Amino acid sequence: GSMPFYTTVRARLKDADPQSAMEAHNAVVARLRPKNTPLGGVGHRVFANVQDPQEFLALDTWESIEGLQQAFGDPETQREIGSLFDGQPEVTIWSTRDGWTTF
Repeated sequence: GSMPFYTTVRARLKDADPQSAMEAHNAVVARLRPKNTPLGGVGHRVFANVQDPQEFLALDTWESIEGLQQAFGDPETQREIGSLFDGQPEVTIWSTRDGWTTF
């Protein structure tokens, strides 16, 4: 198939308590996943800044750029994602680089 696309979502978690921040995130993912899977949203990985656990990074895998644009353009999806964060998350779209050595 075609090469996947990736999005990074980087932001500061609204909730300073790690447990309740995790529960809020997991609830949002549970609601969005059934909507985004048919759009080609096939992966979601979550990272914390080692020195600042309130700093959040997600790496999502998408089968098409059209699907990810549709997902992130959905006002309900934007509201759900935004509810987790203090301020607007920084969303970036990435593709792999052909010919570059990776491992």
